[in-house]
Amino acid sequence: MIGVSGCGLLWSCTDSTAERGEADVRVEIVDTDERPVGVTAEVTGWQREPHPQVPEEGDEIHFDVRFEGAGRGIGPAVDACAVDDDRVVLGCQTVYAHMDFGWDTTDGYLAVDHPERVAAVLLVPNDQSTHDRRTCEDDIKDGGGVHPPDAPEPGEQL
Repeated sequence: MIGVSGCGLLWSCTDSTAERGEADVRVEIVDTDERPVGVTAEVTGWQREPHPQVPEEGDEIHFDVRFEGAGRGIGPAVDACAVDDDRVVLGCQTVYAHMDFGWDTTDGYLAVDHPERVAAVLLVPNDQSTHDRRTCEDDIKDGGGVHPPDAPEPGEQL
């Protein structure tokens, strides 16, 4: 008679989502346990202008972000969000530290419904670079754990 060890054990898979950190123009990027990853990100400027590849689509928000710190090249990422005067999200985009290709800053364009309402571009400090977001529902054995918060949706207040 052969017995297989481990059979009959129940997998204890749990999912949770990290709390969203306070958005600001300059943030220290944190992991899902709210520990700093050694990289800061800062919006160094933004303006309303047409995207050069699709100018016929009207104004978008062109922004610049600077990443600094020892872990910059390993790819932490933050959500950059255009907000109005009340810090209500008009649109967001994930920006990766490795996108700066060694330059001082990286840039991006945010397409928002009302670009004239944008008062600031803020960064959410939670590291969004984790691509493995498998949940217990997806994979009871390897899923689960703490996941980064979802990106802010238009209409949410930061």
